[in-house]
Amino acid sequence: MRKITRTALTATAVAATATALTVTPAWASTIVVTMPGVPSPSTQPITGENSGTVAAITSSSGVLTCVDVGSIKALKATGTVKVGNPVAAPADPIGSVTGLTFSNCTVLGQVAAVTPQNLPWTLSTTGDTTSGVTPGQLSGVRVVVNIPSIPCSATFQGSTATNGFINGTHTNPTGGAGTLSLPITATNNLIAASVSATCPTNIVKNGDTATLAGTIKLRGVNSTANEGPTVTRTP
Repeated sequence: MRKITRTALTATAVAATATALTVTPAWASTIVVTMPGVPSPSTQPITGENSGTVAAITSSSGVLTCVDVGSIKALKATGTVKVGNPVAAPADPIGSVTGLTFSNCTVLGQVAAVTPQNLPWTLSTTGDTTSGVTPGQLSGVRVVVNIPSIPCSATFQGSTATNGFINGTHTNPTGGAGTLSLPITATNNLIAASVSATCPTNIVKNGDTATLAGTIKLRGVNSTANEGPTVTRTP
């Protein structure tokens, strides 16, 4: 009888393990990305430009600002987004930044050149959508800032040259552009590296933490009236 009981318990445990391995994990989510007037599934081009000032701040109190001057925007971007039916959340990234330019940037009144590296950067979701807002992350971030008049140059990246990231949110459009927000309070892992010896210490030092912040309006190149992408992630 004991042997039969042990055998039954063993069989039950094996069956339970097999079931656990085949059930969808509790953390799995689905993502749906849509844009009116484009085929699904497809990878679609998008464009982006800033709404307001683009800024960066270091822990040494260095402040970089990029502003619009006339028709020249402080930030312009190109990229792609995956439009399609629900996919498992681990299938992120849902989009990418393939081109990025910064214009009209200054530090302490001095002209600064801002050069993105490691493109394309990727855009992934990091949580479920609430009231049209989806948390997300830009990864692969690496930026070089050069102030020729000082001279001063620094690279902002993660712990390696390829793992920098910035967290933010994507807000779905209501008949117009979607919005990618990278607030000044957003979590990121950017630090200053390769800082030139001539950089003033009140601007940047090696190992400084840094934040890149801005609001970017996203529009589809081929969508009806160039609406931006609608992103919905659900449990």
